[in-house]
Amino acid sequence: MKYQKMKVELSKQSYKDPEKNRNGDFCTFELLENGHLAVLALADGVGSSPCDWKASMVSCQKFIEAFKADTNEDITERFLQALKAANQEVLLTTDRCEGMKTTFCGVVWDIGKKKVHYTSIGDSRIYAFSNNKVSQISTDEVKSVILRKKDGKPMIVSGIAVTAEGITNVMGSQQVSFGIETKDTEGIDGMVLSTDGFHGLSTTFEEDIKEALNAISLEQGLMQVYQKYKDLQKDDMTILALRKVKEGNNYSEILATILNNGPIPEMNNFELSKVLLRGIEEGIQEQDADKASKLIALCETKRIDLGREETGNLISLMFRVNFQNGGVYQKLMSLMRSSKA
Repeated sequence: MKYQKMKVELSKQSYKDPEKNRNGDFCTFELLENGHLAVLALADGVGSSPCDWKASMVSCQKFIEAFKADTNEDITERFLQALKAANQEVLLTTDRCEGMKTTFCGVVWDIGKKKVHYTSIGDSRIYAFSNNKVSQISTDEVKSVILRKKDGKPMIVSGIAVTAEGITNVMGSQQVSFGIETKDTEGIDGMVLSTDGFHGLSTTFEEDIKEALNAISLEQGLMQVYQKYKDLQKDDMTILALRKVKEGNNYSEILATILNNGPIPEMNNFELSKVLLRGIEEGIQEQDADKASKLIALCETKRIDLGREETGNLISLMFRVNFQNGGVYQKLMSLMRSSKA
């Protein structure tokens, strides 16, 4: 079977609630079968049950372990059996951690068959990155419950019962239900898995994650989102992101097309960012102000964020090669000041 000229880039970030002793979230990923399958797992241990940290870790690790060990060519069936194995591993835990529970998100990206399989259990979420937009594709499995006092009576404030959302489906339950969805990956440029400690902090989460996915460095992009949210943190925060990277892009040819006012080839913003960054570097090294200025202007028009570090490197390069052009310098300073990455 021939595989398309595409690979994936992955990055994860997990931050413990400062008021807790251990991080109750966990996430991991592996590339299998010569990089043709990307397997992702993320979980948020239920804090009201024992050992939230262990529940999340065990479910993720067992899911990937069982998926790797299965040779079934039917990915959906292989996925299901790995989910069952992970749930059993959580259920069978004894000692002081007996009764532990966790949410769970799993994704298997089949690069060869251009399919993505996924499931979400509880209130952790899966988002798809498509057409430069991030949108939730999983469904929160929650319901409103009335909070009660120690004597069992409902908590009442201003005559109204106080409610909170509780999850209705968890790993570590005999009644857990598994629903595996499958989508074509055509048009999907990335996937994001997130615990509620992250996506529940801001109504701008989807827009913020879009910026991270468009950053030249995915890791730096995700870290920047955390920096924006960290003062709001009230729970463990974990995120795991995947984005497609096309192989074999002819950057020189694309750059020449752009400089000759030709149509910009269809590509992700972060891939275009790499082309423009390389072109601006060349313009500075060649001391070609027109070339550098034209590409910087395109960054502004397309609202492409090269990142503070990369833009700072361009400014440093100007000094190293003694390229004394005030216009280019001012435009780069403007890009750096407006950067969010």
